[in-house]
Amino acid sequence: MSAQADRLARKALELLKRFGQGATLTRRTTGAYDPALSTAPATVTTHAVQVLVQADNGYQELVPAGTVKVGRRKLLVAAAGLPVTPGPGDEVGPLEGCTWRVLRTDPPVQLQGTPVLYVLRVAA
Repeated sequence: MSAQADRLARKALELLKRFGQGATLTRRTTGAYDPALSTAPATVTTHAVQVLVQADNGYQELVPAGTVKVGRRKLLVAAAGLPVTPGPGDEVGPLEGCTWRVLRTDPPVQLQGTPVLYVLRVAA
C-alpha cells in the first residue's frame, strides 16, 4: 500500500469514528458435513467496524406495484484494520436497533487498488 493510500484509509477511519458509529461484522462459515454428528459445524467470526448508515434509495429494488421496498440501508464501512472483505450473507449490527444482513456489496472506494471504504447494501 502506498503512503497516500495509507493516509486516506486512516482519514476515512477517523471520519467514520467521528460521524459514524461502531458495530460488529459477523461472518458465519459452515464447514464440511460430519456424518457422526449429522450436522455441518459452523464457525462464527466477529470483527469490530466503523459504519456510516445511509438510506438506500432502492431504485433497483422496486416491487411489482412500483413501490420501493422498505427496511433497506446502505452502509459505508472503513476498510482500515478490517482483516476480511465483507460479502453477502454477513451481518452488521446492532445499528438502528437491528442486525442487518448484507445483500450485496458495491465496488469498494479504492486508491491504487487498496480499499478505503466498503459499500454494503443491507436489509433488516
